[in-house]
Amino acid sequence: MDFLSLTNFQIIFIITLSLALLIFYIVKNRSKNFPSDTEAFNHALKALVNGKKEQAYVLLREIIAKDSSNVDAYLLLGDIVREKDVKQAIKIHQTVILRPKIEKDKKIEAHTALSKDFLAENNFVRAENELNNIIKMDKSNKWALLNLKEIATKNNNWKDALNFEKKLMNIDINHKKNDESMLNYYIAMDYKSKDNIKNYVYYLEKSASCEKVHPDSLLELANHNIDNVDLAITFYKLYAKNKLSERTMAYNKIENLLFDNQRFDDVEVLYKDLLNDGFDGFAFNRLIDIMLEKNEKSEASDLVDRFMKSEHACHSIRLNKLKLEIDNFEARKSISSLCNEMIRDEIII
Repeated sequence: MDFLSLTNFQIIFIITLSLALLIFYIVKNRSKNFPSDTEAFNHALKALVNGKKEQAYVLLREIIAKDSSNVDAYLLLGDIVREKDVKQAIKIHQTVILRPKIEKDKKIEAHTALSKDFLAENNFVRAENELNNIIKMDKSNKWALLNLKEIATKNNNWKDALNFEKKLMNIDINHKKNDESMLNYYIAMDYKSKDNIKNYVYYLEKSASCEKVHPDSLLELANHNIDNVDLAITFYKLYAKNKLSERTMAYNKIENLLFDNQRFDDVEVLYKDLLNDGFDGFAFNRLIDIMLEKNEKSEASDLVDRFMKSEHACHSIRLNKLKLEIDNFEARKSISSLCNEMIRDEIII
């Protein structure tokens, strides 16, 4: 067919068809080269898992630019922003909550994200408000209940803490098994706030008798029985055993009790007994100090050699070996202080 013989209508039809085919071809190939929103979101998640937060941030911004209704992208973007700019994260997550037509599960996710934002900036009042919003929509939300209980505990609001603990025990069998001691502790502290000492002690003792003990119950019992030296010491020892991060505080309290009652030799016995049960950097450091104060350098050297064989890589032993090689009292004192600080800060054992 001769092109010149075609009518104007036929020419326009051919040109239109050609353009349509060209556009179809371009769009089809472009879709192959550019990921869909779902693919882009998965790429962002993968980048986040691999620690490439900047790449994830860029991908999420691109998704939002194309589709401002993508709630998942907004939520994840806010989570990424939280580390650098928590106030910006709050604004992002609030825009999701304010959307008029948002699914319940997404709204819970948004309130959860906003709770994390406020917790990150230690704004516990607003965090508590967001957590309660979650509970209104999901009464069995374990994460929200745990955080509400923690906030109540920090505020010494024992009645609310007890209430949240009971709810957790109702929805989680394992929680009930593991935190029976904690529940009794909260009951005890609630009675203490009401000056009901009889019930306060009863529930503390009940807490302390559980298979898995909540350490704060032991500390409360030690402080309550401070006039009964041996009983208080027993509870301080148990507290140190169940809460290793606070053991130096517990041992210092025991020392003070023994010194106040002029039971000086019992301090040495305390640390010897502890070391018979296994190596403890603080007990070891204090026992060396006590031996040196009594001019028992030979005994101190034997103690260092004894543990050097089995715990040769331990820095607290090396520091004490160095202490034995120095005669200057102030230098020894400085090494002991350094050793105790490092143990307290969990830098060494």
